[in-house]
Amino acid sequence: MQLNILKVVLCISFTFLQIGSLNAQINKSNLFHSQSPLTLKLEYSKKQLKKETDKKTHILSELMYKNGATWDTLPITLRARGNFRRGNCFFPPIKMYFEKGSNKESLFKGHKNVKLVLPCLLEDRSNDDVLKEYLAYKSYEILSDIHFKTRLASIEYTDTRGQKAEIHPLAAFMPQPTLEEINDYGGETAFASRKAKTYILLAIIIEDDKVVAKRHDAKILKRVVHPLNQEERNSITNAMFQYMIGNTDFSTAYQHNQKLLFKEGQILPVPYDFDMSGLVNASYAVVSNINNSPLNISKVTQRQFRGFKRDMVSFEKVRQHFLQKQPEIFKLFSEYEPFFKDKASYRKAKGFIDSFFDILKDDVQYNKRILQAARLK
Repeated sequence: MQLNILKVVLCISFTFLQIGSLNAQINKSNLFHSQSPLTLKLEYSKKQLKKETDKKTHILSELMYKNGATWDTLPITLRARGNFRRGNCFFPPIKMYFEKGSNKESLFKGHKNVKLVLPCLLEDRSNDDVLKEYLAYKSYEILSDIHFKTRLASIEYTDTRGQKAEIHPLAAFMPQPTLEEINDYGGETAFASRKAKTYILLAIIIEDDKVVAKRHDAKILKRVVHPLNQEERNSITNAMFQYMIGNTDFSTAYQHNQKLLFKEGQILPVPYDFDMSGLVNASYAVVSNINNSPLNISKVTQRQFRGFKRDMVSFEKVRQHFLQKQPEIFKLFSEYEPFFKDKASYRKAKGFIDSFFDILKDDVQYNKRILQAARLK
């Protein structure tokens, strides 16, 4: 009898060990389980991506990612995404789709697609700007359970540029050549080849909104919902966060740089895209004027609170929550200081967040800049 009981106990223990091991494997394979920067390689034509892709039309490519000491490769399709960035950026942001079943045993298991935020312009400061936007995402992750998971990546991006032969400007008088004619005319003396060009970029990997919804047993809501009809605590947290990073380029009602989740009768905002914020202070950033609502600021490093008037007790709870999270946010910034190429850029970003907490700690400034500035409509 005792021997049988011992066998059962050992069997149960072994089963739990197997389950624990399986869960550990699943966690290890999760894209966002580790926060160490991921190393990637991508090749595609930037021009083709901009001109030829949309939600229905993608281009084929392959994603190479570093897995320990080796490289793994996944077949993918790509499309350009975003509104402003797609039309104005040298590197448009990307949505990357995995072929069905191709990533089952990979780091990207469980993800049908992910977003890639790349530097906008070809500037020395561009990678630092990506870092600052990444810190905005990670700060919101500290402040709210309802958020997009993100991971930093270093990408060796090769712009294939179509790799077509082009007529050299000095040989423009010649008819469009064949490859044989290029050789006959002296190769590159008369004609230039559009050679592939490689860039080393920082990027942010962002999970798809459907994954966020699934993680919270929620549904994505696609209709217009006034912020005052959204869950109070999350709505105030979102508005306070946007004020913290100095962002006015959002609308929770019209879901501009926001997603809405519906869970258990409550509507929850989830923010994204922070490149127009004062924290990032990108060279191209301008004060946004959503739905023709005039703002009292002229540059993104000035703050204007865009939240709505709510119960003062709820506001105070959110205020205290932010103050409690201040050490964690400052620790986050300190951890990523070594990644900045320009240390002055880091100091300005950190100082910008410092100034927000100075306002929260000062009752007079808090009342004037946030409570009294809250919107009625």
